[in-house]
Amino acid sequence: MMARAGLAYPDLPLHAIAVAGQQRTFTVVPGPEPGSPLLLALHGAGGTGFGMAALTGLAQRGPAAGCAVAFPDGFMHVWNDRRDAPRLARRERIDDVAFLQALVEHLRTVLGRGDAPVYALGMSNGGFLAEHLARNGLLGLAGVMLVASSATVSSRRARPVPTPARDTRFLAFHGTADPLVPYQGGPIGPLGRLVGRGAAGRPALAGRGVTAPIEEVAADWSPPGPGGTHAPPRREPVAGPPGALPVERLSWPRRQGPGFSAVLYRIQGGGHTWPGGAPYLPARIVGRVAQHLDATGILLDFVTGPAGGPGT
Repeated sequence: MMARAGLAYPDLPLHAIAVAGQQRTFTVVPGPEPGSPLLLALHGAGGTGFGMAALTGLAQRGPAAGCAVAFPDGFMHVWNDRRDAPRLARRERIDDVAFLQALVEHLRTVLGRGDAPVYALGMSNGGFLAEHLARNGLLGLAGVMLVASSATVSSRRARPVPTPARDTRFLAFHGTADPLVPYQGGPIGPLGRLVGRGAAGRPALAGRGVTAPIEEVAADWSPPGPGGTHAPPRREPVAGPPGALPVERLSWPRRQGPGFSAVLYRIQGGGHTWPGGAPYLPARIVGRVAQHLDATGILLDFVTGPAGGPGT
């Protein structure tokens, strides 16, 4: 996801911390209370923290909803999301896990966060990293949120069952016509939706890595039943105005108690976009935006509301 003119960039100071001999940059907006939840918002490939703030509106809406939001910058505008992709080997030397771990500890000290819950949000490339962090318990995350993203096949193969550092909830938004991260799985990039899942064993087509089907990934985050199988999700239509892209909310039950451990908003015909956000590139390149679906508002409810509540 690349930031483009037309988005309203917030006027925020840029900060830096040293990690493994490199200066890593970020911007942050504090929450209203010392114990406010902390949200890490990870941009997509080609983007910046400022661009993520502009696309999502989280620099303004996050504190208003009661949480602090940090917008880190990937090295050279990308994240090492551990996707094991031959064409992206240059990313492998960058330890973004160490950067985000150090950033959380830094912000706990600077903002007085203490043991406040931490959530990771990512779009596209940033979402693959967020899911990897949560799946492998690399940060003590209370929740992970993905937009136009999923888990990579390599990350999921290495750890088929998520083993988070704490009880972690899952929320995702994904368009069925996403041209870069195919809903049903397949190679990441422009060929993904055309080639499909069979490219996983064909290096020439999977040079940018392979994404797992988002519904299977969401089910990973729900407790398995007898025999290790997952119960089918509950499906509910999401109301929208005439002519809007149809949206369905899929939810998987929690292990104990009411509510849901995983929720996926399935956007029929939706593209590689931020629901409710501005189109950062023409629709012919990234697809259509579900303008009636307020992803930012839903994920803030997820962060600040009760576990298993409306956001999940």
